[in-house]
Amino acid sequence: VTNTAFGLDALITNTSGSNNVANGYRSLHLNTTGGNNTASGTHSLRENTSGINNTATGYESLRNNLAGSNTANGYQSLCKHYRSRKYSYRK
Repeated sequence: VTNTAFGLDALITNTSGSNNVANGYRSLHLNTTGGNNTASGTHSLRENTSGINNTATGYESLRNNLAGSNTANGYQSLCKHYRSRKYSYRK
C-alpha cells in the first residue's frame, strides 16, 4: 500500500486503498479501500470511501463523491456529485 498524505486528517481512515495522494485538511478523509485517487484542497474527495481513479483539485471538490473515474477542478466543483458519467446526480 503506497499512499501520500499532507494535512490534518488527510487519508486518516484508509485501510487498504493504494496509490492515493491527499493534500489538504481532511482530503480523502473517509477513504478506506479506494485507490488511484488524487485530492488536493481542503475537504476534496472527503466522503470518498471506495471510489477509484478520481482527481479533485480545489476546496470541497468532489467532496461527497461515491463513484469512480471523475475529475473536478475548482472551488466546490462537483461538490455534491454521487455517481459517475451519465448517471450523475446533484442535489
